[in-house]
Formats: sequence, C-alpha cells, structure tokens
Amino acid sequence: MAPPRLVPDLTGQAFGRWTVIGRAEKKGGKTAWLCRCECGTERVVIDNGLKRGKSKSCGCLRNEMAKELGKTLGNNTRVHGHAPKRQKSVEYRTWVNMKTRCYNPRATGYEFWGGRGITVCDRWRDSFENFLEDMGLRPEGTSLDRIDVNGNYEPENCRWADPTTQRKNQRRAA
Repeated sequence: MAPPRLVPDLTGQAFGRWTVIGRAEKKGGKTAWLCRCECGTERVVIDNGLKRGKSKSCGCLRNEMAKELGKTLGNNTRVHGHAPKRQKSVEYRTWVNMKTRCYNPRATGYEFWGGRGITVCDRWRDSFENFLEDMGLRPEGTSLDRIDVNGNYEPENCRWADPTTQRKNQRRAA
C-alpha cells in the first residue's frame, strides 16, 4: 500500500482574491482550505479549484465585472449587459443559435446554414458583446435576418427584421 500523499500547506498563500487561512475538513474526499476573499467573505474552497484558478473569489469578482459591463452598455444591465441573473436574453439566445446553425452539423437545419457555407464573422463568433454592440437590442416582434440570404452573419449583412420582411427575403428552393 502506498503511503498517503503529503499535501503542501497553502496557509498564507494568495490565489486570485482568495487568501488561504488554513486547512478545512475534506469535502467529498478532496483537500479543502478555509479561505478569505479580499471582500472579507470566508469560504471553504477545494484545493484544485484554488491551484487551477477555477475559484478566483467568492463571487464578488464576477459581480464587479458584470456591473462594469453594465456601465458600458447602459441602464437595466445585468448579465451580458441586459439579462437578469441565470437568465439568457433573447439577444444572447439569438447569438448562440446563430453560431449553432453555422457550426454544429447535428443542429436542426444545419444544412441550410453551415452546410451551405454560411459562417459568422470573426468579430461576432467569440464575442457576444461585439454582436450586441453592432446589432443593439432586438426590437419587439423582430428576429435576426441576413440581408443577403447567401451571405454570412456579419454587421453589414444583418438586421432585426419583422416576419413580413423576412418572408420577402427568403431563399428560393432550387
């Protein structure tokens, strides 16, 4: 039988906003530490969460970042600038669905978008904030529309359009 693994003492070390106060009771068989966040909150954090940077704070860092993002996007902003906590805004869902249609071969209707070579521009592909900045909030009764139905998803080719406009702008089946 192998000897028990010695875990180095992390007391006094800082990880993100956490400072390790001392060892805590194991959680689910994993080494855990009592930590104090810069804001004063104390919590038990799993060893790997600290070392790998998965846990950077008690949540205050995320809240500050969301608040800062809100300042740049205007009033009534929360997650991604405008959705209540744990909810996804219609704009965010639109952005995710746009990418899914273009890049997930298992997505319903993939053959009509990604399967035809339709892509999302680099500016939008990895940044919801850029998509939101370029498109703005979705007006009631509209959805994302590509002006050139054979063109890619990019600022010059996209708009929020009502169902009538979208019907007139459909690709004709061959």
